[in-house]
Amino acid sequence: MMGKARYVAAAACAALLAAGAGACGTSVSVVTEGAAQGPTIAIGVAADQPGLGYLHGGEYSGFDIDVAKYVAKTLGYAEKQIVFKQLSPAMRASALTDGTVDMVVDSFSMDGTHDGEADVAGPYLTVREALLIRSDSASEITGTDSLSDKTVCAVAGSAAADNIIRNRTKNIRTTVAERDTYPQCMTALMIGEADAVAADDAIAAGLASNNTGDHLKIVDVPDTTWSYGIAVKSGQDELVGQIDAALRAMVKDGSWQKAAADMGKSIGYTPDASMNPPKATAKAPSSGTSAASEK
Repeated sequence: MMGKARYVAAAACAALLAAGAGACGTSVSVVTEGAAQGPTIAIGVAADQPGLGYLHGGEYSGFDIDVAKYVAKTLGYAEKQIVFKQLSPAMRASALTDGTVDMVVDSFSMDGTHDGEADVAGPYLTVREALLIRSDSASEITGTDSLSDKTVCAVAGSAAADNIIRNRTKNIRTTVAERDTYPQCMTALMIGEADAVAADDAIAAGLASNNTGDHLKIVDVPDTTWSYGIAVKSGQDELVGQIDAALRAMVKDGSWQKAAADMGKSIGYTPDASMNPPKATAKAPSSGTSAASEK
């Protein structure tokens, strides 16, 4: 992804930030701060998750986007050198493997097994499992244990999809309908093809906020949590360490807290303070019972 010289410079910058130093500027071959000259960094993100990764009016916004920009800046990239590439959850591992993107910042679960396809830095956010349902189903669906004879829509490749499928033995009559995107799941929910959308509480809050009226309800599944991490191509231990340092710096200088507050204003979601901000470490934390494969 980057040459040895860039790694050394970026590591120095990350170390200074982690130690509490002020902004150290760019540390790779950037001609002018803010000018899209020299190298670029391709970051895979979501475009259909309001509050996290959302594309509207040609601009990306959300908590994941703020995290991606902060990390890229720490690695030495000006904002105009960042190339965001929209990915579906099922595309993320292959996009890293074939070099389409340099990293993925897309509510990517670091708690599961990635089959050697990705290394994951972080975590940068810990969330709880949730179901998004129609309000008229609130008396019937109160959690994952009430999904018998129900159809649950989940995005293929997501942690929620993996979790629902793995736990189907507890509700053997649950039908899992996988779709490529959250908007497709939302359509299935609203037209009655699905009884619930499986997600996490942050994604569910964003989807609900993007639909007016009081016809949607979020059902929390408090016993299951997972953590978001930043994924890079497997074998880049040095880069993982640099990203971890950047995430620690983001918390220390208050940028993480500001991004979380902005997310709250945008979609009304506040990360659980008992789990957030999480401490960035190269190893996946123990966080509940989830064993997600991707998201």
